[in-house]
Amino acid sequence: MRMTGGEAVVRSLTAHNVNMVFGIPGTHNLAVYDALGDAGSIRHIVARHEQGAAFMADGYARASGRVGVCLSTTGPAALNTLASLGTAFSDSSPVLCIASQIPAAGIGLDKGFLHECRDQLGGFRAVTKWCARADTVRSIPGVMREAFARMQTDRPRPAAVEVPCDALDASDDVTIPEAAVARRLAPDADQIDRAVALLKAARRPVIWAGGGVITSDASDELRQLAERMQTPIFTTVLGKGAIADDHPLSAGSVILHPAAREFLAECDVMLAVGTRFTEEETERWALRLPASLIHIDVDREEIDRNYPAAVGVVGDARASLRQINAQLREAQKLGSWATTRSFCAPQWGAMGAPTKRREDVAKLRQDILRYCHARAPEGVELVRTLRAALPRETVVVSDLTVAAYWCRRLLDIYEPRTNVYPWGFCTLGFGMPAAIGAKLARPERPVVVLSGDGGFLFNCQELAVAVQFDVPIVVLVFNDNAYGVLRPQQEARYGRTHAVDLVNPDFMALAQAFGVDGRRVTAMDQLGPTVAEAIAADRITLIEVPGPMPWPVMEPSARMFDAETER
Repeated sequence: MRMTGGEAVVRSLTAHNVNMVFGIPGTHNLAVYDALGDAGSIRHIVARHEQGAAFMADGYARASGRVGVCLSTTGPAALNTLASLGTAFSDSSPVLCIASQIPAAGIGLDKGFLHECRDQLGGFRAVTKWCARADTVRSIPGVMREAFARMQTDRPRPAAVEVPCDALDASDDVTIPEAAVARRLAPDADQIDRAVALLKAARRPVIWAGGGVITSDASDELRQLAERMQTPIFTTVLGKGAIADDHPLSAGSVILHPAAREFLAECDVMLAVGTRFTEEETERWALRLPASLIHIDVDREEIDRNYPAAVGVVGDARASLRQINAQLREAQKLGSWATTRSFCAPQWGAMGAPTKRREDVAKLRQDILRYCHARAPEGVELVRTLRAALPRETVVVSDLTVAAYWCRRLLDIYEPRTNVYPWGFCTLGFGMPAAIGAKLARPERPVVVLSGDGGFLFNCQELAVAVQFDVPIVVLVFNDNAYGVLRPQQEARYGRTHAVDLVNPDFMALAQAFGVDGRRVTAMDQLGPTVAEAIAADRITLIEVPGPMPWPVMEPSARMFDAETER
């Protein structure tokens, strides 16, 4: 069929069941936008900045489990997406950026074309799993299909496709191939057998679940395994929601707390699923794990990268957990293994009984809450207030702010894909645009943003997008008139501050200017009712919460403040 390059791009998206894209038109990509005008199955959300568009695509991907797509024109617009793509790369989120280019014959010649970038594709290469250029109309569908295949194979990560503007404008006979099919990486049978043998011999096992569990939709399999073995589950920040935080075996995202470390020291086997053991999750790899580690990850390069594994299982999390569950279930039927015997080994006695394990988990969580409340009651009260105000199914989207630091550890999350956090890259300004994408992906759910004043102002212009497309998110702006994550660190380390104080706009006037509801609370007892009312109203609402929050005491970084106090 004869079509333009722009039509080839859009029809390739349609073939992959893409029904929403985020972007901004430009001189070089107008052929794509002309084709979108005829594609009734694809909704386009026009952003106010390309970084915002790519963050929206990321929020959409994380909340839905589908590929998020953003469009940009050439040069500065394409480069504006790089911080967002780096965020998606760090957190294993499938985002596709489709960018235009200068005319194909001019690439690399430095002749001074409009929007010319010396190595645009090289910029994408640093923050994507795969990137390529489609130089001709006929090559576009194949390159697009390959991008989808790469994003959905093994670890999901972003991809980028660039198309010269003359190829987008030209026409040719084109065939759109069938969509790339996502395939789960099956684990090696021998690796599964070795993992099962180690679990069957374990006297006091523990599970650490990462974002890979959520990406793989493996929450049911994880819960079944934990219940079969009566094994406590810790989660990473990106793993929050892999198991409901009110499940009696859920130990939460507090593995770095001293009480959790003591709990971990009594365990003999850890099953880690879909986690990379990153610097922030392990306190620069100082966290001591149990003697035997079973590490399940879809990326073979992660096995033994940061911690040596007694058994490394390279495979999809859901497929791997299903096979482990099947073997343990069969062993129970045959009487060759029983959870009660496994947890009542002589050296543990009654201490290992399933009921006791649940009691141990409950006590651990209560002890940590009491510790945090004694040290910084305002932080715990914030978490409790928000949890009481938020419906169970709420999608919580965080930016980088001290309030979100409290919530990333202590706020209970109950379902997969309802905790959206820029963890690996820690990119300021992520929260609000990502929330727009998440709400468009899950319109039936409340979406609440936790942002600081500094981070909010990075991308506050995207409020106009929420208004234009009627995306009713609730944005909490914790306003301490500073880069509040940095100010206390400067004070603790140097005894003074520099370049962290901010002069902010009147946020209520700003809300009015955008045409959204604005609320200001002055005390914590006002916050819960205000948030609940905003969610019930189903309108775009900006809630300002004045004043600094205390540093989260469950984070290892809190020690710097202890040292300052002792001096």
